Amino acid sequence: MISEADSLQVENRRGAPSVAPGPRGYPILGALPQVMKDPLQVLSRMVREYGDVVCLGGFGSQKFYLVTHPRDIEHVWKTHHRNYVKGANFQLLRPLAGNGLFLNEGDSWRTQRKLLQPAFHLPRLTAMAETITASTAAMLERWQREMVPGTPFNLEHEMMDILVDISTRTLFGSEVAGDAETVHQTITTAFSILHRRVLSPIPLPWWVPFPSHVRFLRAVASLEEVVYRLIAERRRSGAEGNDVLSTLLSVRDEAGEPMPDKQIRDEVITMLVAGHESTGTSLTWTLWLLSRYPVVARRVQDELMEVLGGRPPGFADLPRLPYLSMVLKESLRLYPPFWLLTRTPLADDELAGHRIPAGSILMFSPYVTHRRPDFWPNPEAFDPERFTPERSEGRPQFAYYPFGGGPRVCIGARLAEMQSMLVLASVLQRFDFHAVSGQRVEPAAMLSLRPKGGLWMTLHERPGAS
Repeated sequence: MISEADSLQVENRRGAPSVAPGPRGYPILGALPQVMKDPLQVLSRMVREYGDVVCLGGFGSQKFYLVTHPRDIEHVWKTHHRNYVKGANFQLLRPLAGNGLFLNEGDSWRTQRKLLQPAFHLPRLTAMAETITASTAAMLERWQREMVPGTPFNLEHEMMDILVDISTRTLFGSEVAGDAETVHQTITTAFSILHRRVLSPIPLPWWVPFPSHVRFLRAVASLEEVVYRLIAERRRSGAEGNDVLSTLLSVRDEAGEPMPDKQIRDEVITMLVAGHESTGTSLTWTLWLLSRYPVVARRVQDELMEVLGGRPPGFADLPRLPYLSMVLKESLRLYPPFWLLTRTPLADDELAGHRIPAGSILMFSPYVTHRRPDFWPNPEAFDPERFTPERSEGRPQFAYYPFGGGPRVCIGARLAEMQSMLVLASVLQRFDFHAVSGQRVEPAAMLSLRPKGGLWMTLHERPGAS
């Protein structure tokens, strides 16, 4: 009598797709409880033990697969992207992001992407750079007035604050000034609840009246009220500006129709929450890494002095700061803000010779792929020169994807890089940072990859800085 294992081996020799390997885990749920308890370590271990495609179990017939090889990521995200839609884990964002570009699908997504593209063209980015630099300068002046040298402060909190300010001003212009505190509070409330829900084994609907759900929906309603009012005021005034809201109000579809207010609301909130979360997190990790690697920090400061000479950075300076750019890329490799992304196949597919049924949940972790030693030698080390042209040659495109990839690559990736570079260039000319001794810094796999318990630093003004 032929066993099931022997049958699978015969099937494999015939060239038919096999069942992906994976741990036995618990009945029905498989390894998912282990993943939810310690996702970064467990997912990293699964790759080492089971290979490029790992079946983690699932709920009934719906299985979860971890996919980490660049070849397979490219297959899903680029070559056969039309067979895949956003996974179910993203739906918890629906009350906040609505049908914005991040959650939209199909022809509607393609139309919306085309309409939004002008908001990220070069002239718009150049105008936004001035806003970013001005907001950062105000933060630095406040630090100089209020921060006591050597007194610990939560760097993560400061970076999130500055990115909320930058994001609201680049999206809405100066009109948002009176509502900035409301926007900040609502985003903070919403994300604190989302972070706790991202790995919930049974994510109950938002209408279930738990206290946290009520707070979340109230925060969303408060944010909506501000956004709709700003849209109405701008429509009435007819004023034009260099902010994203002006672009969205001016675009027309193929029939000549303007974008509906509801769609504008979805798009600006999507950009607001995604932009502040990803860039604020990446700035936090980058400044911490530089505090741990003083040789790298000195080289960054030397480059800044040579190019800027102490003056504020501008958009035109960014191509002249190649080492700072490599530092940012290496920080995003080690600590990609969105550490887990998912896709669901509409039809059966095959990855690395393994059968992937329609309706499955495919899990992609930039954090895990960015640490594969077959593409990143000594992967835990902070080495910005990995991104020199010579060392990047031959590396697969999807060995590195902090902003996704393929047709659905993040539309704001260039803006996020510009924001990070301008803030870092401004901050590092003025201040040095030192991590508080005895602090255990480790990433917490929440909605984004934030430092667990915040990140406490001390601030020291650089000699001669002004």
